[in-house]
Amino acid sequence: MATALGGDLLGLLAVASVTGEERALADLLEVRAQRHGLPVRRVGNSLTVGVMADDRPTVLLVAHLDTVPPTDADRVPRREGDRLVGRGASDMKAGLAVALSVLEDPALRDAARAPVLVCYAREEGPIEDSELPALLAAVPQLAGADLAVVLEPTDGEVQLGCIGGLHAEVTFSGVAAHSARPWQGRNALTAAGPLLADLDGRAAEEVVVDGLRFAEVLVATQARTANARNVVPDRFTLNLNYRFAPDKTLDQAAQRLTAVVGDVAQVTVVDRAPAAAPRRDAAEVAAFAAAAGGPVGPKQAWTDVARFAELGVPALNYGPGLTAQAHQAGEYVPEPALGAARDVLARYLDDRTMARTG
Repeated sequence: MATALGGDLLGLLAVASVTGEERALADLLEVRAQRHGLPVRRVGNSLTVGVMADDRPTVLLVAHLDTVPPTDADRVPRREGDRLVGRGASDMKAGLAVALSVLEDPALRDAARAPVLVCYAREEGPIEDSELPALLAAVPQLAGADLAVVLEPTDGEVQLGCIGGLHAEVTFSGVAAHSARPWQGRNALTAAGPLLADLDGRAAEEVVVDGLRFAEVLVATQARTANARNVVPDRFTLNLNYRFAPDKTLDQAAQRLTAVVGDVAQVTVVDRAPAAAPRRDAAEVAAFAAAAGGPVGPKQAWTDVARFAELGVPALNYGPGLTAQAHQAGEYVPEPALGAARDVLARYLDDRTMARTG
């Protein structure tokens, strides 16, 4: 059955917002907030909607505005039965639609907990391009929030913490030679064979943090050599992606990756994102999980929960989107999932029995 929330999501999907092209959507949200009398702070194509409360816990509803490029299967937003199809439907405009519904409800704005929308550009690109850090710096009061709910797709499950990630260039050196006389050189490509074989057989390693099971993986994702095809390569470079559990710092993760490679190649870490602890000890995390009423799991991906963790703000992942639909051709979200997520947020925000006041 068609719902108002679903119709709103279709409207958001109709405004293309591929990474770097979020201005039109940011403009729409700014005008929409002003129409509802909500205060807005804007930085670039990112904004906050609402104000921190002095007498109630403040809850940040966090959503990125950008999507990956569309495909022909999801370029035109539409309903297909109980599915809402469109680029960004699950990742993560469904979460944005739910957050807007909450902020635009006067009763929920005045609930036991005060919601503030935080939406930002350039999440899907390189981590250093995200506008979230600039927005957090421009509105330092956000660091005093009691909880941040990052509305990434979680299949309606509360997912705590997040794994960290390193990308490292692993370079093998050799001696170039004509491919007709390979004995005159040393092949950097085949020198990588033992490491590649080890990676091919390497199973995910389970690490338990705060009672949640995170999977650590080390994967070769790219390879390159600059030589012509009739030249024995003197350099061969792999990109290794290490996804690590929240029990490790960035430095510890880099040391672990380097130890796996050993002294057979040069390791240069080129991108790093910290992990975030689950924070089951935080009262607002526990209150949200109780309001959701379902299973609590780990976040087997990196999310901006880590940025809020660095600020000392307890954070969790919760959204109506489907994790398996993120970046998929023909991306969709089940329409009933939007209403279910809104109900959880409303129940949590208005639960006066568990809200700290005064």
